[in-house]
Amino acid sequence: MAAENIKKRIVSFGEILMRLSPPNLLRLSQTKSFDVHYGGAEANVATSLSIFGLDVTFITAVPPNELGESALSMLRSHSVKTISAKQGSRLGIYYFEHGASERPGKVVYDRSGSSFAELKKGMIDWESVFKEADWFHWSGITVALSLELADVCEEALIVADRMGLTISSDLNYRPTLWNYGKQAYEIMPNLVQYCDVLLGGIDDSEKCLGIKVNPSDDLEVVFKHWRQKFPNLKIIASTERYDANASSNMLSAVLWTGEKMFRSKKYNISHIVDRIGAGDAFMAGIIYGLIHFPDDVQTALEYAVAAGCLKHSIAGDINLATVKEVEALMNGASGGRVVR
Repeated sequence: MAAENIKKRIVSFGEILMRLSPPNLLRLSQTKSFDVHYGGAEANVATSLSIFGLDVTFITAVPPNELGESALSMLRSHSVKTISAKQGSRLGIYYFEHGASERPGKVVYDRSGSSFAELKKGMIDWESVFKEADWFHWSGITVALSLELADVCEEALIVADRMGLTISSDLNYRPTLWNYGKQAYEIMPNLVQYCDVLLGGIDDSEKCLGIKVNPSDDLEVVFKHWRQKFPNLKIIASTERYDANASSNMLSAVLWTGEKMFRSKKYNISHIVDRIGAGDAFMAGIIYGLIHFPDDVQTALEYAVAAGCLKHSIAGDINLATVKEVEALMNGASGGRVVR
């Protein structure tokens, strides 16, 4: 089933980061050089959606120097429109050590005091940003960075909700980022209440939403609890990853509409090139799928899982797979043949 040619305007809000990774599967303690990529959860979603053909604007803040301009240039090279506060003196950085076989990957953040972290309420004209927009996407990573950024995100959500945008979020719980005296469950529920579409799993329930889970609860029961607390939720999705090791995973996903639980096909992914950004690729796939297949939730889910699967074969944070490539995989094509 081919997607309709639908043009929607998406707004995504978050930090664009420089990623530094040792080449050739070296450890951080071994390397003498780094491969450079740009990304970040919300930027990854924005760029993937733009590659899928949607009209995307990314809201961020970068320093007024060559690094800030380089990050924005990457986004623009994929036709992402950018609205960026030029302030501060540093671009956020993270270091990613690729895992291999039984050695897991590792992330070290260096984003304190970044230009984005210095954003405050009143600095972004959300009314103008959301004019003629249809969808707003944010994630739990942004609000983990500071109470001020949580306030900025709430400011955006209030305006987006009032203007009738569809609102999506990935809970994206990163325990090492919550360092400003608040726990995720103290901040996230106040923001999730505005969401129509949510990505998260059982492990996020108590940590992010303050909703306790019984050992006997399955995903559908958990999602029902979420819906009771956040009645605006229309779609809840979760990826299911089975880690054989850092080089080989199995990936599938579920999506709940409040009436029915949909389950995707499973993909066995071997020889992983880069798993960073796979969840963001899935999130972008869900947004694209719900827009283009509004009456076929199963197809929307299959599109998202295929997008997440393909990301594992692409170096860097961003899923560079096209709609044609994603649809080919979801319709049964494999990577065993050369496309000529």
